[in-house]
Amino acid sequence: MFINIPPALAQIPTITYTQGKYETQAPDWSKITWNTLPPVQQPGYLKIPQKYISIFGYDPSRQWSAGQKVDSVVMLGDADDAFKMSNFTLKSIDKIASLPKNLTLKDIGLMQWQTPASLVKAIPSLGNLSVTKVPVLAPLLSRGSSLSDGKISQLLRSNPQGANTPLGKLDLSKYSINSVPGLDSTRLGKFKSWQQSYVNQVPGLNQVPFDKMPQPINSGLGVVGIASVVLGTSERGDPNVGNNYFVSGSVVRGDRFVPVACPAGKECSYLEMGDFAGSQGALYGKRWASGSSQQVKGGYGFLAAVNNGKEPTGLLVYGNAFKVILTGVDESKGTADFGLNFRICVRPPFMPKTCTPYFIGPVPWIPVNENGLVIVGVAAK
Repeated sequence: MFINIPPALAQIPTITYTQGKYETQAPDWSKITWNTLPPVQQPGYLKIPQKYISIFGYDPSRQWSAGQKVDSVVMLGDADDAFKMSNFTLKSIDKIASLPKNLTLKDIGLMQWQTPASLVKAIPSLGNLSVTKVPVLAPLLSRGSSLSDGKISQLLRSNPQGANTPLGKLDLSKYSINSVPGLDSTRLGKFKSWQQSYVNQVPGLNQVPFDKMPQPINSGLGVVGIASVVLGTSERGDPNVGNNYFVSGSVVRGDRFVPVACPAGKECSYLEMGDFAGSQGALYGKRWASGSSQQVKGGYGFLAAVNNGKEPTGLLVYGNAFKVILTGVDESKGTADFGLNFRICVRPPFMPKTCTPYFIGPVPWIPVNENGLVIVGVAAK
């Protein structure tokens, strides 16, 4: 069977996955990185009030344009539960993605908002060094006096103003990453407000395959069904077809997936599925509704109010980093198009995680043909 992938999706590396006489193009997670994902198709923004920023400990506010790369929209804090990117060090990224040799402190986005005090908190061994050994700290801690061999820990105490001045006040391009001993072997999660660093602000991180993350992605191949038939926008929700007939739905607190039926009488295009076990199978006759037709409740905690609390219906096929959305069907061609939607998450100190609905997207994804396979992952069990 020939799977026709539109030119816009040609950049997504795939492997042909076969089960019996059926096949599909499955994502090749050993070659898919943040950098290879197609761009976001719709603009959006998030603006957090100042009173919440002080509670969160950083500012997750941002805005993005249609056509922007995903790695410049997603912050580390958004997807850390999914991939544990905060466990990376620059050294461990280098082993996978081979970093350039001449990196400076300016190349590491989160250095802009580090202070001498936060840097020593992240790398405690710096406190025992002379400031002459860590030249980037000298302009902020010296106060024009002789630096002599005073330990950095002493200078932090004697100059609290300099100790709390962001390094971004300096020209960080003058300092190599090796000028801060231990920087490349310190976990990203040790640095102040690491969560607000975009993925593309960490050298090499956007080139790490998703199956090489500290917590690798779920392949989604745990549950696979057959794409029996696609039905277009003339379809309407049926009061006799309840939630248990759907594999698509809502993501609620605890990243628990809840199937949601199309509302009676409302537009409801969908993909109907078959099961390898025939009519006795769990997926037989189940429907994956189009996110273009149906919006469902999403998010939890304070951030659940974003986007009016709504997200396109869909499924957590590969884990909770993104939601897979059926974006449209073409009955005449027998094809179903998909997209990935992302969200923004914050875990405030001593408080439960809060997340927006999955409203960032869609990022074009791999289409499915009738009588091909459709990957539904683990959430549909």
